[in-house]
Amino acid sequence: MKSNLLSCLFALMALALVFTSCEDDETKPIVKAQFEASSYAVSVDETVKFTNYSTGSTAYEWYFGDGELSTEESPEHTYQNGGKYTVKLIVDNSGVKDSTEKVVTVSEFGYVINYGGYSGEKTTISLYDKITDELTNGYFTYVNGTHMVSNVQYAYNYNDKVYFMSNNLDQVNFVDAKSFKQTSNGITEGIIKPRYCVADGDVLYVSCWGGDIWTDTNLSYIAKIDLTTNTVTGKIDLPGGPEGLAIANGKLYAALNYENRIAVIDLSNEAISYITTPAVSSYFLKDSDDNLYVSLVSTYSNFSDKDGLGYINTITDEITTYELSGVSSSYVNILAADKTFSKLYVMTSAYDANWNLSGAIAVFDVASKTFETNNIVDGLSGLNGIAVNSITDNVYGFISPGATQAGRINVYTSEGSLVKELSCGISPIMMFDIN
Repeated sequence: MKSNLLSCLFALMALALVFTSCEDDETKPIVKAQFEASSYAVSVDETVKFTNYSTGSTAYEWYFGDGELSTEESPEHTYQNGGKYTVKLIVDNSGVKDSTEKVVTVSEFGYVINYGGYSGEKTTISLYDKITDELTNGYFTYVNGTHMVSNVQYAYNYNDKVYFMSNNLDQVNFVDAKSFKQTSNGITEGIIKPRYCVADGDVLYVSCWGGDIWTDTNLSYIAKIDLTTNTVTGKIDLPGGPEGLAIANGKLYAALNYENRIAVIDLSNEAISYITTPAVSSYFLKDSDDNLYVSLVSTYSNFSDKDGLGYINTITDEITTYELSGVSSSYVNILAADKTFSKLYVMTSAYDANWNLSGAIAVFDVASKTFETNNIVDGLSGLNGIAVNSITDNVYGFISPGATQAGRINVYTSEGSLVKELSCGISPIMMFDIN
């Protein structure tokens, strides 16, 4: 009897412990550390705002990676030196803690557009540190937590936003220029085969091919997007396949990829006049006097032996041409200027004896208006575009070895010496700056 009583007593004590343990588990707080930065790529002395999205926490410890810390819920911090900083947040509630980390890079940056492939691979964006020559691939995905859903033809930074011309899904997407966050759906109504864009005031002008332009060159037009409402409010019919655009002296210039002329649109009344050219045109560079350089190219549908560069006086709309055989008809960024606009780099392409397409980078001297005798680089198979580092004047060649393979960026000095090669996404085509 006594034994049974003791057994029952021990059983009750064990049961009490179970219930006590359950009560402790139920009252134990659930804590989850989460935060976002206003930007993960900032300049020196630029303030970063860290927004706390943690749940269940009552105390916060922030470690900014540079020796500074904060106990504020959502602090701001300014970095004094360039580098990569691991930001750590530790949250606490009655001794229950959780932590998370993210990296903020402090430097001067370029953003590389990797177009993607033709079998479903979409555009990716690489973050390029122009001081250290370091590349961070998958940057859009890192910031937004999702992949891009289209193929981007061109990117344009204007009024704190970056606009992407997506010609596979036919839309104009945009992100915040500093945070790189996409918070709105793309503009699709009135956008068919967008190619390029430029803005004036609250209007974004988008060159659109309108469909299968190679069968009907009358399909193309310029879409006008109101940037206050992000809607297409009208269009300017423009046959001939408008490609690159530029605004100078109150006029919109449109390079036509299917006609030997450049359209000039008076923005006050949208009247159209034309500049006759010896070849079809593709892209512009604007100098400090508001005059334009334009690439003149030979294509399969519009052959010319007068390809090269054109220089347009935008007061008189007269053009002077400078011949250079083989100027590339690639998508975008075949022209780039150094930081003083004393030299223009021009991408060319030609087939070798085995019918392999290889590229070169020629140099145009602005003062003498002549091409230098020697290219800075020759024989670059898969050359897809070029750019110039606005700090160091290094020259970039964007290389695409295949439609489904990762590409690379070749970094050269302005004299053509190879500095390094960087692996990037599929089919890199251009670099743009935000800082």
